Amino acid sequence: MVGGNKDRIANAPVLLVSTFERGKSGFFGGQQTNEVGDGWGAHDNGLSDAYLVLKARAMGFDTLIMGMRDADKLRALFSIPENETIMAVIALGYRAAEPRTPRHKDLEETVKFF
Repeated sequence: MVGGNKDRIANAPVLLVSTFERGKSGFFGGQQTNEVGDGWGAHDNGLSDAYLVLKARAMGFDTLIMGMRDADKLRALFSIPENETIMAVIALGYRAAEPRTPRHKDLEETVKFF
């Protein structure tokens, strides 16, 4: 259910399914507060996931956030309601080896100053 990452997480003892409930964040009284709408749910979900992986790392765990996933199978397996959007699966465990640090891009390649 996690696509190309299945080999990377084969020994992960915990997999978390990250979701958000549509029509909540970014809505007031059932109405969108602006044009972003449910994008705010995705935004807040991403922030929540980020803090979760930072805390996990601080506790000595490693994580892998996976956007490649079969939402329909996850929804059926875990009885996730239709009004929730499945954003990611997060593997939690311990790394098997030290990861290689990729070459970092120069600042000018990633930032645009105005």
